[in-house]
Formats: sequence, C-alpha cells, structure tokens
Amino acid sequence: MKKFTSLLAVAAFSVASVGAQSHTADSVLLSKEQQGNKIIEKYILPDAEHYTAEFSMLFPINVSNLQQSFADNGDSIAALHRFMEQLADTTMHIKSIKVVGYSSPDGLESKNKTLAVARAKAVADYLISNCPKIAVQTASEAYDWKACDAQVQNSQLSEKSKILAILNSAAHTDMQKQAELEKFTEQWKYFKNTILPSMRVANIHIDYTVDKIVEKVTIVTPPQPKQEPKPQPQPKTQPEAQPTKQDVKPYPVGVVETLETGIIVEVPQKEHHKKRKNR
Repeated sequence: MKKFTSLLAVAAFSVASVGAQSHTADSVLLSKEQQGNKIIEKYILPDAEHYTAEFSMLFPINVSNLQQSFADNGDSIAALHRFMEQLADTTMHIKSIKVVGYSSPDGLESKNKTLAVARAKAVADYLISNCPKIAVQTASEAYDWKACDAQVQNSQLSEKSKILAILNSAAHTDMQKQAELEKFTEQWKYFKNTILPSMRVANIHIDYTVDKIVEKVTIVTPPQPKQEPKPQPQPKTQPEAQPTKQDVKPYPVGVVETLETGIIVEVPQKEHHKKRKNR
C-alpha cells in the first residue's frame, strides 16, 4: 500500500504540473551537440500523444463496498498499480481521472440509483485515500432493462424475440419487466449469472498525454577556403616600329630631260618653295 501511495503522488504531481504545457504544440530544445559534420538537436514536444486507460471494479449484488478479492478485482487493481508505476516517467501527464458507478436493472430503481452513486464513490475514495491531492471526478448511472438488449442479441438464448420484446416494451415498468422475464426460467438464469453481474461495476477512466522526444540531424558542410583569382598574363606589347631608311619614301621624282652635264629633275611646287626658303 505504501508503494501505491507514492505512485499516486506522482500522478497528482503530473496533474498539477501539466497546466502550463497543456494543449501546446511548441517544441522545447533539450540538447544540441556536434558530432563530426553533424549537428544533433533533441526537442521535446509537450502533450504530443493522447491516450486513455480504463480499469473496472465489480461489485456483488446490492453491495457498494469495494472488495479487492471479489471476481476479477484483484487483477484489475494489479493492472492499475502497473499503470501508476509508469507515471515515474516524467513525460507522462494525467489530464483527468473519472470514476463512473453503475447498477443492474433488477430490484427497485431508487435503490439502484443509490447503489450506482455509492460504487463510484467507493472507488474514488480508494484512490483519494492513498493520495489526497489527486483529482477524481465521479458520475453514476442506474441501468434500465433496455441496456440488456445488445447482450441478448449476441447470446444463444432461445425465445430471443420474446425476451427482446419485454426489454423494449413501453407499456411495462421496470419491475413489471423483471416479473415477465422471471417467467422464462432458463433465460432468467442467464440474466442472473451472465448479464446482470457485469452491470454492477465502477469504471475508472484515465486520460493522459505523453511528451514526444524527437531528434533533428543537420549535416554541416565545412566552408571552403576562398581562392584568390590567379593573375592573368598580360599580352606583350610590341614596340612601335620605327621607319627605316628603306621605308622613308623620297619625294616623288619624275625624269624630264637628260643632258650631258647632268640630270634635270622636276620637284613638286610645294616642296620646291620649302627648299628655297631654307636656303
């Protein structure tokens, strides 16, 4: 019992601490490191996944006290303990715990309503007594005979159509329906041993979320050293060629007349004046 108390304390802490993170899709960076050319980042996504866990506690007829040794209650309580052990993982957060008590339709309706309320309270008290801070909601429902319809449909009962007609009759009260059903000896035995006991129950519904841890890997390419452009060789300029004596063109000369004493030449008029001025 002491171990179960500590587990419920963890559950209560989860309920109290999750308020700031509930219904958020924002990721939170947990770690960042570089391994070689990889940058590895780990993020936590609060309340990323939603789950529901359910447990059932059965009750004897006309009894509202929780009996751990009755029917399969021992297995159900053991499963509940195992679930609570998982709450040591801080990525789990309880959102709500609800206990719904039920009663079977046989007997007085007023008494059945009281039984359903008391059964829900008994299971809720079992949880709260081990951890006063835990938040548990309760609800209740007294089944009527129509609630047996599906189980009868799926059974191998004879006279099935007659039984279903009684269950769904609008002309009979619940007590009158029970009296009619009891006339079918074989069928009524099936009700007492199979259908009705499963209706005397309190169900625990636990809604919780789980944070999801994701990893992001980024490949880093090391920067390449900047290369200076290689100087391009400039084309060699050829020195301007100087005219040679052979390249210098003489003044245009035309032979006019040849004499024995020499050669008379005709010089262009413009050039002739220049030479006379320089004398």
